[in-house]
Amino acid sequence: MVLLALGLAAGPAPAQDLTLTLAAVDHPAFSLRRVSIHSADLAGGPADIDIGRLVVGGRKFRDLKLHCRRFDWSRERLACRDGTLKSEGRSAMPLAFSYSLKRRVLDLRFTGADLAGAAALPQLAAYKPAGRFDAHLLAAPAKIEMSVKLADASFSSADGALAADHVGASLDLEAERRGSGWDWRGTVAWPRGEAYWAPLYRAGGARLTAAGRYAPGSLSVDRAALSLDGIGSASGELQWGGGRLIEARVATGPLDLSAAAAQLLQPFLDLRAGPKLAAGGTGSIAVEWRQGVLERLDLGLDDASISANGLALSGVSASIPWRRDEASLAEFSAAGGRFGRLPLGAFTLPLTMRGFEFDAAHVGIPLLDGELLFDGFHAARDNGQWRWRLGAALTPVSMPLLTATLGLPRMQGRLSATIPAIGYADSTLALDGALVVSVFDGYLAATGLKLIDPLGPLPHLTADVELRHLDLGMLTETFSFGDITGYIDGEIRGLDLLGSKPLGFAASIRSSPGDYRKRISQRAVQNISALGGAGAGAAIERSFLGFFKTFGYRRLGLSCRLLESGVCVMGGIENAPRGSGYLIVEGGGIPALSVIGYNRRVHWDALVSRLQAVIAGNSKPVIQ
Repeated sequence: MVLLALGLAAGPAPAQDLTLTLAAVDHPAFSLRRVSIHSADLAGGPADIDIGRLVVGGRKFRDLKLHCRRFDWSRERLACRDGTLKSEGRSAMPLAFSYSLKRRVLDLRFTGADLAGAAALPQLAAYKPAGRFDAHLLAAPAKIEMSVKLADASFSSADGALAADHVGASLDLEAERRGSGWDWRGTVAWPRGEAYWAPLYRAGGARLTAAGRYAPGSLSVDRAALSLDGIGSASGELQWGGGRLIEARVATGPLDLSAAAAQLLQPFLDLRAGPKLAAGGTGSIAVEWRQGVLERLDLGLDDASISANGLALSGVSASIPWRRDEASLAEFSAAGGRFGRLPLGAFTLPLTMRGFEFDAAHVGIPLLDGELLFDGFHAARDNGQWRWRLGAALTPVSMPLLTATLGLPRMQGRLSATIPAIGYADSTLALDGALVVSVFDGYLAATGLKLIDPLGPLPHLTADVELRHLDLGMLTETFSFGDITGYIDGEIRGLDLLGSKPLGFAASIRSSPGDYRKRISQRAVQNISALGGAGAGAAIERSFLGFFKTFGYRRLGLSCRLLESGVCVMGGIENAPRGSGYLIVEGGGIPALSVIGYNRRVHWDALVSRLQAVIAGNSKPVIQ
């Protein structure tokens, strides 16, 4: 190169073919290997340049070919005008550059280039990029300036997890050498186009500004600001080194919770088949990591609304200052809400936090004319798994008010419930003790209750249930079954439900012991007969049938043992006195009445359909 420069300095030389081979060209911003330059005229004629390897920004490009329509080489600079750059198997890209030999400054430009031609890297080729871009690089030994603009850009990964379409975006970056590293600052703007980075989707409207320092093996972001149109903004800083996050701090301004929940939270919930989340109002969040571990989190909500899985809260305010190694108190309150159709009153939830342990002594939530109580809540995270326990109770609620609110048939009496303790661990909700629900002047008690994967698509429930002293008058009046006076007891043993489908159980009901009035109406007799299907019938003294609307009975009972095949093995109080049937209602008094079932095997779906038809008043039994 020195000899060539001396020749050029001596004066113009006649045009002649010239080939120059350079083993290496090194620059702080790039390096070249095996460079060959062929030109017939170094003072503005065409030239072909072959580059065996280009390394820039840690990326390697091989076998590049550059054709310059006008190539100038003087003592001060190299310049290529109206050039095209091509790599093997890729389309050519328009390129122009000049390089100052004395100042070692490179000025490189791509104008209106095809993104498909930029996919010289295998990593880029796999995304099949399309669209156009402009780029300008000004690289000096101690300073680098770069700008890139994308127009109508699109790309997609083979698995579809990363994709973009019609993107318009820009990058502006400056860096100055300081000692062994570089101080940098830059801006990325994305005003147009759509992008998907599984599971997140965004349609433009984003801007990021940042500044920091880069040195071999480490990166620091001293200040960064991100704004997302329609959601809000965030700022932060981080330290990266040794291939891992050392420290980071991020804080947002006021966020629009409606857009943030839909765009930033719901996609991750959908990945786990989680609940549909809706939110409103404003919120803010600040987080801090050290050595890749979350150390602090501050969450604030202001007049927010939250809805998920049938639970909706409004007028929510919250201040949650969580610390990994310090105790703190969270304050959470709601002006009201709904659980399904049930209205909830205002409540406050004070929560004590100690790292990954959370405690709440007592919470009362008004529910209709009663109150839902929670006591002794404790939650902890152990070996990456969450566990929690609490006790709960429902103070008496008016059944007429409850059923009217739920749109159910009117029921009398009051409803209350107690849960001594219930816990969650290993994706299983388990009851410790008995869940007791007072209803129809009696009670239901569930023991051994377990609910596996309660938030999954098919929760799996197992339990044993007993019913004691339920008022048949209230029960039959509620479900338009006909009139039966008296009381019943019952059991459901080995209840096994997957979603809403029963897998197995052994259920039975029978008259409660004791001395009380026992009467049954003609309609109730007909409906009980209908449950047995065509093989069931009621034996009533025909001569009295038209004179009595109700009849006395001594006992009644019905049972179903569900098999794996989905068939119920039916039974009653006992086997019928004559034949192969089973006694459902045993008559007593005058006239004598008995209801006998003859079909001992009934498919569960058919039995449910008959029960629905009975309640709807569409049953057509045969009275004998």
